Amino acid sequence: MSKIKVAVAGCLGRMGQEITREILKNKKLLFVGGFEHKSHPDLNKIFNEVTSINSKLKISDNTNQIIKNADVVIDFTSPNSTLSNVKIAAKNKTAIVIGTTGMTENQKKKVKNFSKKIPILMSSNMSLGVNLLFNLVNQTASILKDENYDIEISETHHKHKKDAPSGTAISLGEYAAIGRKTKLNKTKVTDRTRKITKRKKGQIGFSVTRGGEIAGEHTVSFIGTNDRVDLTHKANNRSIFVNGAIEATIFLSSKKNGFFDMSNLFIK
Repeated sequence: MSKIKVAVAGCLGRMGQEITREILKNKKLLFVGGFEHKSHPDLNKIFNEVTSINSKLKISDNTNQIIKNADVVIDFTSPNSTLSNVKIAAKNKTAIVIGTTGMTENQKKKVKNFSKKIPILMSSNMSLGVNLLFNLVNQTASILKDENYDIEISETHHKHKKDAPSGTAISLGEYAAIGRKTKLNKTKVTDRTRKITKRKKGQIGFSVTRGGEIAGEHTVSFIGTNDRVDLTHKANNRSIFVNGAIEATIFLSSKKNGFFDMSNLFIK
């Protein structure tokens, strides 16, 4: 059986490097290249000369050629870069796994439209534990009604993360909103400093902490008058996201088109 040819967008980023190392270790996969933006100082250098990645391939800015050579491209970059990469993937009939966060609803819709041509798996979080948490939050929100329990979502990440609240926190809010048969855009509160007012029934609040090198911590709290239920996931390191991206790549390699998320792998 031939190996799945995989490319990595943003290959010198924190996630990009870890994903590339894991691809090189996996016997089912073949690393065919990684690319970076045109202003990156390490362009055209050899991977094993500037990183701890054991590859003699050159770091490229030729996005089209790298994606064309791959069966699947893995993208944990930025919203605008991801949109550009999806267009190129669609043109070359290359599947794409997307772990980029901070995308707007409009950007997500644009990505989804390309799934008519190619298989796309997009998730705000690639870990099995977090995807289990999504379902637990949905179920809990449907049972603990808004007249009795307030929902607050807190998340903590490393100091390098740019988007806030995190994509995972937003997804948790969406699952909570679905559980209560409402829309997150109608109920979410991300800033309580602009208005001096008490909490309204049904609101879903968010709080954000940034510091150190924390891989990711999320807690959804259902707070009642007499008790409180906390559902928490803590990532000790990024390996759970990397492993999820690898599993998503293997899953997607057999698809012709369609839009998927991690539940298609893990939730039966």
